[in-house]
Amino acid sequence: MALLKRKNMESTEPVDQARAKRQNMVDEAVIKFCVPSSVVGSVIGKGGEYVNECMRQSQTRIHLSKQQEVFPGTNDRICTISATTSDGVQSVLTALHLILTKIRSEDTFGDYGVRLISPSKGCGAVIGKGGNKIKSITEESGCKMKVSEQAAGLRFRLLSITGTVDEQLKAVALCLEILVDSLQDEYASQLRDFHGVGASMAQPGMAPPLGGLRSACREAVVAAQPTQLPGLPQVTATMVTTCVVRVPDEMVGSVIGRGGNVVQNIMKQSGSLVKVSDKQDGDPVRTVTITGAEANVRNAFNLVYAALQGAQL
Repeated sequence: MALLKRKNMESTEPVDQARAKRQNMVDEAVIKFCVPSSVVGSVIGKGGEYVNECMRQSQTRIHLSKQQEVFPGTNDRICTISATTSDGVQSVLTALHLILTKIRSEDTFGDYGVRLISPSKGCGAVIGKGGNKIKSITEESGCKMKVSEQAAGLRFRLLSITGTVDEQLKAVALCLEILVDSLQDEYASQLRDFHGVGASMAQPGMAPPLGGLRSACREAVVAAQPTQLPGLPQVTATMVTTCVVRVPDEMVGSVIGRGGNVVQNIMKQSGSLVKVSDKQDGDPVRTVTITGAEANVRNAFNLVYAALQGAQL
């Protein structure tokens, strides 16, 4: 099931070669999924106690993204589980079972459903013609599933799976099998290269433009809750957050999109106003100004970041 990488075996006899592969096969399995920031501490445990125990029991490697590394458009951190064992997929599912159980033990996450991160290219195979594949997955596993819309400039989508822990695990296994069959080695390679927004945009041999986007949001007005103005109890005022991102002129097209479709989608999805400055002669930099409520501006910034990140791949 869902074999991502196998050791090459040499044999002069086809039968012996097949037998050797079965006996010496090594699976390399990997999944990424969203974890609410508020429960990351519980998943890690005091001094890393719980996550280390999960790795020991499942024989996997588990990595949680840094605080500023979240899935675009959310505040969720990214958890990566990988294994290279005699049955990598089963090891990954064992670790996922331990983590899901821990999250659901928290008072406000009793019905928590996993949000599996999938390369967009593989989602069509999961959905299937006329939705036949996703229907088969839900019927076989007993869970409910939903595939997120394609966000502007983002190469990944979320597979939201709800149900009991066992139902979720079965659905994840079925999705993983389909994704690997559809994308082959590209599935694992795309996931390994994705660390969420906030991670460095630098590629091997390439410096991040203008110091990277992690420090690009330099001008901001801190948002405040609506407050009543003195002497005018019927009137309230809300502070507006503004974020200014400086973008190299040659990359700004990825934020605008053909006919403005990308920037329009960013505004629609985030609820923020996004304005790109006009090109100035001799100036290699354009500014992208995001204005709105703080949460909306954060979402818009994540989407802008994702669009720019996609342009560098």
